[in-house]
Amino acid sequence: MKSSVWIILSVFFYSVLSQALVTEIGVNYGYQKKTFNPTNYYQSDTKSASLSLYFLERFALELSYTDSFYESQESDTYSTRVTQQSSQISGADLIYVLTDKTAMFQPYIKGGTAYIKKKKQIRYANADTIDIQTKNGFAPSYGAGIKFKLNERFSFKVSYDIWQTPLDDGSSSDDNSLKIGISLYL
Repeated sequence: MKSSVWIILSVFFYSVLSQALVTEIGVNYGYQKKTFNPTNYYQSDTKSASLSLYFLERFALELSYTDSFYESQESDTYSTRVTQQSSQISGADLIYVLTDKTAMFQPYIKGGTAYIKKKKQIRYANADTIDIQTKNGFAPSYGAGIKFKLNERFSFKVSYDIWQTPLDDGSSSDDNSLKIGISLYL
């Protein structure tokens, strides 16, 4: 009995791993700045990298890392306040591609989990920096996207990702990111 279960599991994992022939490496970058006047603005930038291992034709396991930074400055006649927040998000998602992998347009959906680490600081003019305590932890993640196949090795990729980030009071917020980047198939 044990040997037959072992044989079945071995055949299953061999068949899955033998089809994991396609590996995809992706990089994304995003930047945004809004200026209201010379002393009031906010800006953010996001950098991401991912490694996807495809198996069973339309499925992939995506491992990703996202580093983001946000800064805002608010000024009036009496004071200036600068708020900075950085986030590091390490994720693992299961991707399902809705079309054949040879299609020129490949929409996909994904879901999984992420570990989110945040740091937040507030600084007032002529005062010390205040570190705001944040809660790090695991959170569900999900998203959708589309890849535009440029050729056999490269794709242009647009995705929208959501993380249910834990907050200090025990609740959560939906943090999201619109990513644009390029993928290389190995």
